[in-house]
Amino acid sequence: MIASYPDQAVAVLFSGGDAPGMNAFLRAIVRLGLNREKIAVLGIRDGYRGLVRTARAVNGDTEAMVRLKQDIATHTGRAGLISEQLHIIQMDHASVSGIMGKGGTILGSARCLEFHDKEVRAKVLRLLKGLNVRALVVVGGDGSLTGARLLAEESDLKIIGIPATIDNDLQFTDMALGVDTAVNTLVWAVDHFIDTARSHRRVMVLETMGRASGDLARMAGLASGAEMIITPEKGPLKAADMERLAAKIEGAMTRGRGHAIVLVAEGVEFDPPQKRNRAYVLMDAFQQYFQRAGAPFQDLEVRPSVLGHLQRGGHTTPQDCILAARFADCAWKAIGDTSSGSGITALRKNIVEIVPYGTPDMPERAEFSHEMEQLHDDLSSW
Repeated sequence: MIASYPDQAVAVLFSGGDAPGMNAFLRAIVRLGLNREKIAVLGIRDGYRGLVRTARAVNGDTEAMVRLKQDIATHTGRAGLISEQLHIIQMDHASVSGIMGKGGTILGSARCLEFHDKEVRAKVLRLLKGLNVRALVVVGGDGSLTGARLLAEESDLKIIGIPATIDNDLQFTDMALGVDTAVNTLVWAVDHFIDTARSHRRVMVLETMGRASGDLARMAGLASGAEMIITPEKGPLKAADMERLAAKIEGAMTRGRGHAIVLVAEGVEFDPPQKRNRAYVLMDAFQQYFQRAGAPFQDLEVRPSVLGHLQRGGHTTPQDCILAARFADCAWKAIGDTSSGSGITALRKNIVEIVPYGTPDMPERAEFSHEMEQLHDDLSSW
């Protein structure tokens, strides 16, 4: 008899790339579950991969399921977190204490190609049912939420998705968890690059994350005062386009500008296609233009930097911590609402609400992105 294993539980996992605010969300979903809803929360280690490995280990065996429940009930909270063998942990207050502002996720996050297999998902659903899970909360980006949608379509289990990606490329929500922190990190980075750019009269080309979206670069450009932002929405860059950008920088230098910070989103493509990082392609194109015969600044240096995963880490901003709590509150309300089905939390016009999977893109998002880019151009001092 396993008296301490809960009669019902809500499970939570983090999938795909990590994003600041995931730990804040975990704290909120656990504390609200224990304090307000009086429902146990199971933390899944390493996202879908942890579920798949556990489902494979149990493999429908009744005795194996009994042992798993015993292990979960015995190794709760921090004891479960330090156990390398346990992928499902019954969370308690202490296990989420002190994690609010920490980046990443203490439960771990991973990508899982096996989860694309419908039979594998069916085994996972049987595992969750055997563990008395009434709802699964999936925190992640586009790929992770696609997996959540498939689970919702293939079962009667309530699946709540939480948008968490610094790319901010989910068009059904104004803001995803982690974006605000990533923008703050980029502003911090630009501030540091500006110092050496001014000292040496240089052009700094900084490559940001964002996948196919330029939102992160746009917001960072507005907040940091970067002189130029290059985003993927305008289509592939040709040699003539890069010459035009270089000429714009040179013209500003001629009028007395002493440096330039250029932000380029990682989703920017080139015509013809290039295999190297965008920052390095632009460096070569700019340097070639500046060193042409008769150019006024033939010694003007261009330095590239790929900021990479720096943007995912660091202390979570208060804004992301607040958004995490609001998403967790909305998720619990959706779980408790027997009249509603599965869906995703979304921030729309500063209201957090549940939207169904497959909700169409908001036209306002595209308009907002265009307005941001136009505003940046109007504010620049070229």
